[in-house]
Amino acid sequence: MYNPHEGESIYVDNIRLTARKEVPAPAKVRFTVAGTDWVLTGSQKDVASAEAVRELGKKLKDRWSRPEARTVAQLEEEFRVQYAELKKKHPRAVLTILRDGEKGYDASQPDRAYAGWKDAYWSSHGPDGNYLERARNKGKSATHEIFMRHRSPLMRVNLASIPAGSQVLAARLLIVRTSGLKDRDPVKEPTMWVVEPCNRPWEEYEVNAFEYARDKFWKEIGGFDWAGDDPDFLPTFLTYGPGQPGVNAWDFTDAVRYWTDGKHTNHGFMLHGDSHDYMIAHSREAREIKDRPAVLVIYDPK
Repeated sequence: MYNPHEGESIYVDNIRLTARKEVPAPAKVRFTVAGTDWVLTGSQKDVASAEAVRELGKKLKDRWSRPEARTVAQLEEEFRVQYAELKKKHPRAVLTILRDGEKGYDASQPDRAYAGWKDAYWSSHGPDGNYLERARNKGKSATHEIFMRHRSPLMRVNLASIPAGSQVLAARLLIVRTSGLKDRDPVKEPTMWVVEPCNRPWEEYEVNAFEYARDKFWKEIGGFDWAGDDPDFLPTFLTYGPGQPGVNAWDFTDAVRYWTDGKHTNHGFMLHGDSHDYMIAHSREAREIKDRPAVLVIYDPK
């Protein structure tokens, strides 16, 4: 029992030993990819999503081109150029930047700073006896590791400032690396990152590999559950693309549409990769506002 309460106990009876190793039949997990008709397949549990990400990477390998390092300022300027073009067909279009501590996201309250992000790192990396590390919550850390699914943070961006019924025209997710590249380099070879939606109302300062909130447990350690009508995570990739040096920028349009269509509850997402790229990135607690993760959105309020 994990974290038992006063008066709780476990009773174990009828223990049997055998030398025969029983191997469960692999349960296939099928992942869809937003904006496509692709279906990716993973074998079971903790390797399923990793296999699906790698399969996606192979599909897109021929489209890869060597990325150039860009700054946050350059990426925001590119997005403003796109905004100017979209304004020609959508004159009422609005551009908003959702980044903790940054003002101007709400045109009706221009001096109000955005405070809608939350993020928390936790590890479900093996061995299974690694309980101390799995029980840790790092929701207050200014940086976190982003790697494969068992070593990546959960993130959530509040999209409530986008009026209901708006047409989402474009969106970008920006994640800023803390330093230079190391042994895994997205400039040297194709890499793949995905955004996988969470299906639990996790708490930033309580979530870990066992619990998504205090005394509320994942079905599988690390949330490696996509089965049934109420899985821990939903078997779909809302955003995907290669890593970039310096600042990562991914098309987040389908993700924002998904969470603003009135059909899906926004419980945030996990960003994870195919193991060919690795980063330490700034979290929402970063000292410099421009280093914090951000979602840039252009929408037509209709």
